Amino acid sequence: MNYYVLTLFPEMIRQAVDTSILGRAIRSGRISVDTVNIRDFSVNKHNRVDDYPYGGGAGMVMEAEPVCRAVEAAEERIGKKSRVVYLTPQGRVLNQTIVEELAREENLILLCGHYEGIDERVLEQKVTDYLSIGDYVLTGGELGALVLIDAVSRFVPGVLSNEESSQFESLQDNLLEYPHYTRPEIWRGKCVPEILLSGDHRKIEAWRYEKSVERTRERRPDLLQHSYHVTGCWFGGDIQRRAACGLTDSVSRYGAYLDLDRKKLRKQGKVFGSRELLIFVLDPGAEIPEDGQPWRNLQGRNTPLVLAAGESAKGLPRMAEELAARGFAPIAVFENGCGAEKQAEQALEIRKKLEAFWRCQKEESL
Repeated sequence: MNYYVLTLFPEMIRQAVDTSILGRAIRSGRISVDTVNIRDFSVNKHNRVDDYPYGGGAGMVMEAEPVCRAVEAAEERIGKKSRVVYLTPQGRVLNQTIVEELAREENLILLCGHYEGIDERVLEQKVTDYLSIGDYVLTGGELGALVLIDAVSRFVPGVLSNEESSQFESLQDNLLEYPHYTRPEIWRGKCVPEILLSGDHRKIEAWRYEKSVERTRERRPDLLQHSYHVTGCWFGGDIQRRAACGLTDSVSRYGAYLDLDRKKLRKQGKVFGSRELLIFVLDPGAEIPEDGQPWRNLQGRNTPLVLAAGESAKGLPRMAEELAARGFAPIAVFENGCGAEKQAEQALEIRKKLEAFWRCQKEESL
């Protein structure tokens, strides 16, 4: 990952990124952070880059020409057009899904504004993404750029060591992370929860999920509006099973599984709510069992649905229509769910589709 930070204060960026994990990643070549001083592209002899706003008002506005030249200089270094992110309180609030999406880019140009902002004309011409790190105003975009670099770099392979990395980041399930404990077992009269010492990994995972929900409800109840429980189910054989489990594990650390190859489970069926997500991987060409369609006892209540095929995708649109008639809301149809890299891409796409689905639901309810 290569970052190009367009700023009036390059030393502010350099001092921050040369230490800790980011500094180690730069030295190892995992990431690079180049700074571009916007003042170097000033069009006047005093290197001034701001002027009074048309229409009056307090403060100054950064001029279009030096900003445009700085962006073009960064694009020339890269050799092609890249995403240009403007850090501004007027942008989308940064979240984990956006971070993961940006981490898939090879290059990012980060534009740091100052004063009252930047001439709108250059923003319209050059900026591809408007992002904010929160609903408050800073003196400049440098701190926002540093937050973005730190968050995105965590997803770059090799930046985090095995001890620092984990399959899932906090907030990826729209839940806060569960409490952590280490030695000693008893500290100042406080004991580590007994369940963590039991060695029963299923019970430990259940405890962690419960604590994540509890902590989120106490500290960030707004996140619960976007939390969801994922179930991966499959029909058609081992290829479908592996694809369903892999895709479910890529989307959520707390996923559940439903094996519709088993007649008993098909017969029992299941009802899914609106705060659930069903990932269904099947072989459209598989022979229909004697007891009927494998989903005949599945029922949704406006439940988001992801439909995928472990092999051929022929027939998936028709199956999506049949499941929609059973109360499911198809948000994505994939040709397959096999392969770690492919599943990572699909997991990101699912989270984006899910956020869009809930935004639409919220708008319709207003």
